[in-house]
Order: sequence, then structure tokens, then C-alpha cells
Amino acid sequence: MKVRRLGLKLSMVFAVTAALVATGSPAFAAHNDNSDMTLWDDNASCQAGRIEFVDYGEGAPGGGMNDDYFVVSDTCANGDGVLGRVYVNGVLIGTRYNGGGSGSSVIWDPAQVYANDVVRMDICTANGPEDYLGYPCASRTFRSVDG
Repeated sequence: MKVRRLGLKLSMVFAVTAALVATGSPAFAAHNDNSDMTLWDDNASCQAGRIEFVDYGEGAPGGGMNDDYFVVSDTCANGDGVLGRVYVNGVLIGTRYNGGGSGSSVIWDPAQVYANDVVRMDICTANGPEDYLGYPCASRTFRSVDG
């Protein structure tokens, strides 16, 4: 009888432990895919701009239903704005201009990034919101682990 109770208790302990492991908190189980790229302005001797990919989770401040978003920041008082571009799996998803001046940031939520997606983000100096080509640019490409 004691052996049977011990076996029942052990099987319940194993079942509870397995359930806890299987349903662990996503915040701890997920891979953080955060990435960023900074552009240097040689003429002004400062960092001209920065683009960041933030793998945040549900409820991110990007303004959309996606859990991922980008931040386009102007980081230099050089008289130019900055232009962020995002490609997912080789397809241009969109561009976002920030002309708010040094120290300003624009949160941008152009697309959901899924596991194994290849993301390329560009940050460029830009002479106004109609300068969609940007000059010069810096790029970073990475593969998302878990989207």
C-alpha cells in the first residue's frame, strides 16, 4: 500500500513538473531578437541616426497588433533627418522618415516578423521627407530566431 501511494505521489510530482516546464513563461522561453544599426556622420563627427528592431512581445508600443517594431532615431544635430528602410525576406516593407531633430525617435510597426525571416534594416541621412533614397546609408541583416 505504501509503495502504491509513493508511486502515485511521484507520478503526480513528475506530471506537475512536466506541465510547468512545458508551459513556462514565454518571456523566459523566447529568444530576444533585438538588433540595431547606427550610421556615422563623418562631416559632423557624430552618430547621424539609428534604427532598432525591438522584439518586445504583445502590447508593444508600436501601435499595431504585431509584437515587433522598429525605432528610427535622429541622433545628430547635422541639419538632416534620417530615413529607415526595412526589408523582410528580400521584400521592401516600407520606409519611415524622422525629421524631428537630434534626440527624436519615431516608433514604427511596419510588419510582423516570423521565425527564420531574414530582416534587413537600413538607416540613412535624408534631406527632407521626400528624399526616399537617403544618403549615405548603413545596413544590418539578421535572421529572426523566433519571430
